[in-house]
Amino acid sequence: MAEIYDAKEVLRLKTRVTYVGALVNIFLTIIKIGVGVFGHSASLIADGIHSLSDLISDFFVIIAIKLGSREADHDHPYGHRRFETMATVLLGLGLVVVAGGIGWDATERLLDPEKLLTPNKETLSIAIVSILANEWLFHYTKRVGEITRSKLLLANAWHHRSDAFSSIVVVIGIGAALMGYPFADAIAAVIVGFMIAKMGVSLVLESINELVDSSLPED
Repeated sequence: MAEIYDAKEVLRLKTRVTYVGALVNIFLTIIKIGVGVFGHSASLIADGIHSLSDLISDFFVIIAIKLGSREADHDHPYGHRRFETMATVLLGLGLVVVAGGIGWDATERLLDPEKLLTPNKETLSIAIVSILANEWLFHYTKRVGEITRSKLLLANAWHHRSDAFSSIVVVIGIGAALMGYPFADAIAAVIVGFMIAKMGVSLVLESINELVDSSLPED
């Protein structure tokens, strides 16, 4: 796939893909948390919070893209692309915090069986919709990230992929709960939290390496 070097076209593509992602995540956040609450699924609620973190990260990306697209100046002779890297660090830290909250809540439910939720069939359908939507967003964002050479967009693409994976875990957890295993939904929520934390730590470490010039390409 040919890379694009025209600054205006790069900015247009980056902005469009991020706004599309934000709109999809608004929809997924509302529908997953809403159906999760009324459908009694801790794992779907956790997955909805994951989508909310995606939405917040989309806003970080939009801001970083605007700042990072500025030309080099006297104070920034190498340009402003490091703004994207800093936003990626914040994105990663945010994921770790969100993951901690999800894990804490799910663990409390596991330790107190009376707090366990029993999901209904509608929650399973929403989780499947989430898988399809996030997998599409992953491929779309990854393609734009590659042709615009944006590390931040590529990070955001894998964020979408992690959300798709977490929704797969939710499907398994809800399915097992519907089959008579009440702990499955809460266990799925814990796994989702772990996946979010792992992705967050990875993004932070990779971005720190770039900020100290240990991973920038030679050109």
